[in-house]
Amino acid sequence: MAATLVITDAQINALVAYFVWPFARIFGLFLTEPVFSSRAIPRRFKAGFALAITVLIAPMLPPLPAVPLVSAAGVAILVQQLLIGAMIGFVLRIAITAVEMAGMLSGMQMGLGFAMFFDPAQSAQVPALGRVISVFVTLLFLAFGGPQIVLSVLVDSFSVLPVGSPFPWRSLEALALWGRHLFSWGLWLSLPVIAALLVTNLAIGVMTRAAPQFNIFAFGFPLTLMIGFVMLYLSLPLLLPAIETLYGESFAFARALWLPPKP
Repeated sequence: MAATLVITDAQINALVAYFVWPFARIFGLFLTEPVFSSRAIPRRFKAGFALAITVLIAPMLPPLPAVPLVSAAGVAILVQQLLIGAMIGFVLRIAITAVEMAGMLSGMQMGLGFAMFFDPAQSAQVPALGRVISVFVTLLFLAFGGPQIVLSVLVDSFSVLPVGSPFPWRSLEALALWGRHLFSWGLWLSLPVIAALLVTNLAIGVMTRAAPQFNIFAFGFPLTLMIGFVMLYLSLPLLLPAIETLYGESFAFARALWLPPKP
């Protein structure tokens, strides 16, 4: 008589939860991380890549909680995993947005605030100069091995904060405070252009005051535009170590986001 294979509902629930909860954290990262969240990447590829990563790392994860997936506690764990992944990606999103803000500030000071470009990734009009700098730093992110580091941070988070652990609410406060770098980094990266154009505008103001017949619109706009591009060209060699520092701090913060505070 052949043996009968019996699979209970509890076993099916445990098997599904074995993949669903890690998949939720990985997919949450893909929703906010600058490269994986790009609309140029098809959604089916994102879902398939997230599923492949889940299958690879699931055997290495700590034991999962014995909680039914279709229950209030199971849904709460699912939302928690989605939030954790989204927070990790949001750290890198702030870094990229800070560089885009630097390009926006530089373009406005140069007189290119009217030069807008439709960004399909954001479905909105963005300054053309900010979009160019954003593409530049995204390529640097790929050159630095950013996606690999982000995935390693995500995998390490399962060891620091296993599935089912109490959510560290202090991480939300730390992430909110981290958002202030959006303005400080944006101003810091655009400071050379802003400082040079400030001196240029002061010189134009003095010339206009000394010679009222001086046509500021015929001479001032081309001058500020030229000086702005010259300063961008001169600051490009200094932009590489600055972006490297920015990414390094972002990766370090993403790793330390789930660690307990030091006494």
